Amino acid sequence: MSAEQRLSDHERALYSRQIRLPGVGEAGQLRLREAKVLLLGAGGLGSPVGLYLAAAGVGLIGIADPDKVEISNLHRQIVHGFDTLGLPKTISAAEALGEINPGLKVALHPEGFTVENAAELVARYDLVVDGTDNFATRFLAADACVLGGRPLVHGSVLREAGQVGVFLPRTGCYRCLYPTIPDAASVPTCADAGVFGATCGVIGSWMASEVIAVLLGKRTASRLLVIDVAAGTSKLVAMAADLACPCCGSAPIIRSLEKSAYVPTLCPTLPPMSETPLEVTVEEAQSLLAGPNPPLLIDVREMDEYAVCRIEGSRLIPMNTVPTRLAEIPQDVPVLVQCHHGGRSMKVTQFLRAKGYAHVSNVKGGIDAWSIKVDPKVPRY
Repeated sequence: MSAEQRLSDHERALYSRQIRLPGVGEAGQLRLREAKVLLLGAGGLGSPVGLYLAAAGVGLIGIADPDKVEISNLHRQIVHGFDTLGLPKTISAAEALGEINPGLKVALHPEGFTVENAAELVARYDLVVDGTDNFATRFLAADACVLGGRPLVHGSVLREAGQVGVFLPRTGCYRCLYPTIPDAASVPTCADAGVFGATCGVIGSWMASEVIAVLLGKRTASRLLVIDVAAGTSKLVAMAADLACPCCGSAPIIRSLEKSAYVPTLCPTLPPMSETPLEVTVEEAQSLLAGPNPPLLIDVREMDEYAVCRIEGSRLIPMNTVPTRLAEIPQDVPVLVQCHHGGRSMKVTQFLRAKGYAHVSNVKGGIDAWSIKVDPKVPRY
């Protein structure tokens, strides 16, 4: 083994606690040192991902972000500080990552991740991490990774919940879950709905863990994790390749990256999703359910939770079974989605909207709020 294929004494000391882990060792640490990871976005999610990948010993991190540091970023984008206000985020992030690991190589892409450079950037790296905050770039990253045969680790966050997706070549991609780019108005942004910085830290740290697991060969299939920080829960959602997927299916229609394809659009055969509110209060849900044409109420909690309490007339479809039970959910009637506190149901609502369900709304606060504000006979837990 040549000197280049060994860790130095400095590296052994720096990564000693990590090297001791099963499945890592010196060979795993060398794999991390040789890895090249492209980070899309140096914001709320990209900050913890970048910091932990640098600390873990990933050899080269590329940072693609066209934005500059603003004061509203600082409560959650922890690679930046008051001393870097106004600087490009790529430069600010590179400085912070260099403080964590001076041996790290950083490549800056201040032009961001665009249709024009996506294929070339993906080809230069072993893995892509998507921490962006807009649908167009998320779908562009997903498609570029499928076409380029690269794994993608995706993250998103809203309020006190988030999701982490691992999409490996030929085992299911982002479009297997979300075939079309939804209307940007159908899902609120963090600027609209708010977000805790610590929630970004949780989701971003989980993303970094998945990146490391992929680089070490510990992941063999695509997977989606849904995390509700407020409820203290996480769920692994069933993930499988969709033969009808427009990007990785048996007859894909996406064979190249075209600029016109990455503009959020609505399915022309359905009314705009924004006509149906993304979220309703429990009082509004009660009024709708008592009306002449009541919506279908779907409870996405687990069976043991459903046994404790339920809203009369609800249909139990646990969240992790929704992708395989879409046939039970009609598209031509209004649908309300409810869980314990509203986190899981919001994710299912977003998933169904992306699948073309135009008349679906989340019940804010879930059955807990229903018990407090509508029917105190419903037990709380």
